[in-house]
Parts: sequence; structure tokens; C-alpha cells
Amino acid sequence: MIRAPRSLLARILWWHGVAVLLTALAVSAGVYLFLNATADRFEHQTLRSEALAVRANLVARADGTLMLAGRGTGAGDRARLEAAGLGYAVVDARGRVRLDAMPAAMLRAIRLPRGDAETYRTRRSRRAFYAALSVPVTLAGQRYWIVVVQNLDHPANIVDDVVRQFLAHAALVVLPLLLLLLGVDALIVRRALRPVRRASALVRTIGPSRPDVRVAAADLPAEVRPLASAVNDALDRLTESLRTQRDFTADAAHELRTPITLARVRAEQVGDPALAAALKRDLDGLGQIVAQLLEIAELDSLDLAPRAPVDLAALAEQTVAAIAPLAYRRGQTIALDRPAPPVWVEGHAAFLARALGALVENAVTHTPAGTQVAVAVAASGRVTVADDGPGIAPHQQEAVFRRFWRHDRGAAGSAGLGLAIVDRVAQIHGGRVELTSEPGRTVFTLWPGASRDGRGR
Repeated sequence: MIRAPRSLLARILWWHGVAVLLTALAVSAGVYLFLNATADRFEHQTLRSEALAVRANLVARADGTLMLAGRGTGAGDRARLEAAGLGYAVVDARGRVRLDAMPAAMLRAIRLPRGDAETYRTRRSRRAFYAALSVPVTLAGQRYWIVVVQNLDHPANIVDDVVRQFLAHAALVVLPLLLLLLGVDALIVRRALRPVRRASALVRTIGPSRPDVRVAAADLPAEVRPLASAVNDALDRLTESLRTQRDFTADAAHELRTPITLARVRAEQVGDPALAAALKRDLDGLGQIVAQLLEIAELDSLDLAPRAPVDLAALAEQTVAAIAPLAYRRGQTIALDRPAPPVWVEGHAAFLARALGALVENAVTHTPAGTQVAVAVAASGRVTVADDGPGIAPHQQEAVFRRFWRHDRGAAGSAGLGLAIVDRVAQIHGGRVELTSEPGRTVFTLWPGASRDGRGR
């Protein structure tokens, strides 16, 4: 079973090629049949002219023999007929040949027809292909048939050769023309589909950093315009839905901050110190989740501009200095490797600081005591955060950047938003974040877009 091409261009060329090929075959067959019928009429006319010429000169002698009065039946007439591939014979009612100027092989090959009406037939022998015409005549009260035969394979008969060679010669012309036509079709279709390709390239740029990009439906062919309009409408509905969801998240998180603050104040008034400490820990965790929700909402609505030069090396140094006390309390070591000169990138300093902080804090909080966290900044703007903890299972590595995903669903104090924030910050800066992990080593690599000297990504 032939599978249909997936490309629209390939489909158009395929079906157009099939249509042109079938049309070429139909036209060739039609022309062949027309030429064959024309050749038959021409041969019929040639045989009939010869039969009428014989009839006009055929006379019966007194002794009953036949002769041609106006033309000879000798060697000259036979030579003329043989040069044209022709021959004739006059047959009586008993099938006896009364007069002939026909080669013996031709006379043996053709079955001399005798009917009440003029009869035309063709016959192929082992040596040649013959056409014969039988014309009944009455002469001196006797019934005779003038039979004229032509050898269609004779060199003098070029009409039949032209017909038989037509298809072979037509193929030599039709096939190159078909290939040329398909080539021209390919150029025309590619040119016609150019606006569609431009629209496809534009749609591929739609993402979190460019959610408002739409297809210019007016520039597309009329056949594709309804699809483009439907896509734009769907994107509008999706954008509005995401905006509503983002606003709800931001509003809910904002409204939760005051109750959490009040609850923390009341927790300090609890007489039981252990219970008060537990309540404060839970409220601190809840406050962190609310802060992260606000960050996500703010990141989702963040515009690409304005941007400013940011020293990524200095930012990493500040981040490590801020999280180092937490690492030391947990019995871990933390180190920073950075170049001496500044590493400038274009971006939002506050959000880049949050992304770096989320990466380093994630490494510290998800590795046991006695492990090491290493932060490195390259001159190209690449930042790596590595640890020698237990690692992340391969089937979980794609999920770590999803919002609200947690390795331990029962753990408190985390909403699973830290790495989602890192991924979002990388996206709005035109960069990316990658993860490689195996037992004993996990590395997060952040490319926050291109550095000011053009390197990165």
C-alpha cells in the first residue's frame, strides 16, 4: 500500500503528476487510435482505388477468360504493384483465381473473401501483415470478386509504420515534458506556499516570552485564511485563559499574605514553646509558597524590556554568600568558581538573582549532610550548580521543571516552584536550563541568554 506524502507540496506534485501522466496516456492512446483509424481508412481507400481501377478495365473474352483492357497484366504491371506492396486477384463463384497480379506468398497467405457486399479485413501471417478488400462485380452475367491485397510491412507502406512507432516516439517527447512540467509546478507551488511557510515560522516563535504574536491572515492564500483565523482565535482564548489563571494565582497569593502574617503573630502568643515553634515553621513554609506563587505570577506577566547589564559573576557570588550559612548549618560545603573580570549579560537582575538562588538552594536542601555544592560561572555567561548528592532518577528528570512538582510529595515547606521559576527566568531571557544527573552527581546548567560580547546560548 502506497502511503500518501505528508508534505502539501509533495501531495500536490504527486496528484498533479498522476493526473498529467494519465492525461498524457489518454491523449497518446486517443491519438494512436485516431491515427490507426485514419491509416485504416487510407489503406481502405488505396485498396478500393486499385479495385475500382481493375473493375474499370476488366473485360471477359468470348472464350470466358478475363483480361484488363486498359492496362497490362505482364511483368510491368506486376513490378508496379510489387513496388507498392500491392496485389490483386479476380475470383469466380467457385473460388478459382481467374486473373491475378499477386505474389504467390501473398496469394497463399490471404483467404480470398467472397461476400455479397464489399469486405475489408486484415490478416497477419508468419511473414507479414496484410490488408485485403473484396469487391463483388458482375461481368457477362457471371459473379466475380476483385480481391486487392496490400502488404502492410512493405517498405513502401510508411503510414502503418508511422502509426506503430507513434507511441514509442511520443513517450520520448511526453516523458521529458512531464518532468519539466512537474519541475515548473514545484516552483509555482513553492512560491504559492511561501506565505504559509512564513506564517509557520512566525507561529513557532509563539511562547511564554511572545504570547501575543498572531498570524497575519490577510497575507495568506484564501484557502488557508480560515485556518489562520481559527488559530488566532484559539490563541486569543488561550492567552485570555492563561491571563485569568495568572491573575487569580497572584490575587490569591496576595490575599493570603496578610492572614499568614496575622497567624504568625498569634503563634508567638501560644503558651507552649514547642507548639509555637512548630506553628511558626509551618507558617514560614506557607509564606515561602505564597512568595513563590507571587514570583511565578510576576514572571508570567514580565515584559522583555527594559533590560540592563547584569554582572552574572557578582550575582553568583552574592547568592553563594547568602546561602552559605544554610549549607554550613546542614553540614555541607559550598564553593564558587568565577572569573576575575565581570561577566556581563543583558537581563533583569532581580529575577536572575532569584533563579540563581533557587538553583543553589535546591542543591543545598535536597542533598544530605557531608555533601558539597559547587557553583561555577563561565566567561560565556554559563552558570553550573553541581552537587554530589544521591542524584535524580532518569524518569523524573523531565518533570523537575514543572510547576508544583516535588520529589517527595509529603514534604512540607515547598510547593515545587523553585525550578519552575528558574526555567521561566531562562525563557524570558531567551536562554535555557538543562539537567544532567546520575547517582553521586547532579548538574544544573543555566544559560541566561547571550552575554554582552555575543557569546552564550
